[in-house]
Amino acid sequence: MYPRLALLRQFLREDGAIFVSLDDSEVHALRYVMDETFGEQNFVTTIVWEKNYAPKASAKYLSENHDYIVLYAKNKTLWQRNLIPRSEKQDKAYKNPDDDPRGLWRPNNLAARNAYSLGVYSITCPSGRVIPGPPKGSYWRVSKEKFEQLDRDGRIWWGKDGNNVPAPKIFLSEVKQGVVPMTIWTYEEAGHTQDAKKELIEALPEASEVFMTPKPPRLVARIVQLAAGPDDLILDSFAGSGTTGHAVLNLNKQDGGNGDYCGARTPCCTRLQECERRKGRRARRRLPLL
Repeated sequence: MYPRLALLRQFLREDGAIFVSLDDSEVHALRYVMDETFGEQNFVTTIVWEKNYAPKASAKYLSENHDYIVLYAKNKTLWQRNLIPRSEKQDKAYKNPDDDPRGLWRPNNLAARNAYSLGVYSITCPSGRVIPGPPKGSYWRVSKEKFEQLDRDGRIWWGKDGNNVPAPKIFLSEVKQGVVPMTIWTYEEAGHTQDAKKELIEALPEASEVFMTPKPPRLVARIVQLAAGPDDLILDSFAGSGTTGHAVLNLNKQDGGNGDYCGARTPCCTRLQECERRKGRRARRRLPLL
């Protein structure tokens, strides 16, 4: 494995990154090799992917439902991660019960645990109720002057009867059009192995007994969204059944990008051709295969 990792490091751009997926039994050994190859200072994080949604009755000890994805940058000071696109579930938290002309919003907690010298003061609700101060052990996250400014601007929600603890409004139109990625990826977000097997059988039925643990395209797509630009070259040094190429093609279709994919020559060629045929379109750019 060491020679392959050393070679892959040479392939990476200075601002590039490598993601290695593996299970519990090998992750500790991989970290030693990766530290030696890429440098301890270039370790970014370890992602936990929930690969199964139900326990296996055949498990001898515990039913493992996760894998790891270890992330290193070639040069951590140059690598920049992207935001993950917002999901429909996240946007559903934004509503507009008071018909604010600025559009959808969600209430935020005015209290915070971080100590703030100007964050202790009483608040009088429109109903007349006096809130003596923030909850014990917390502070209002803005000063009284800033709070009054937000209230004048209609950015404070007091509840329908004007008697609630005030909540600053967070407008959907003002938040980033993406979210900071976290290190635990659920199967709802990134797919699971059953998804992966189903998609593989649809595109390449004869390979279903060869590739026993394929990755779902949604998982790889999430990695690409996090780490690559729309015109970047994505290398999969193993390729397997072609999941990475499948994911890149899907993303090109969604965002109009021209991302290229490079992988080993395997049955993935057939899968990618079938993927394109089903979409009724050709690849935006060629898919070079090593």
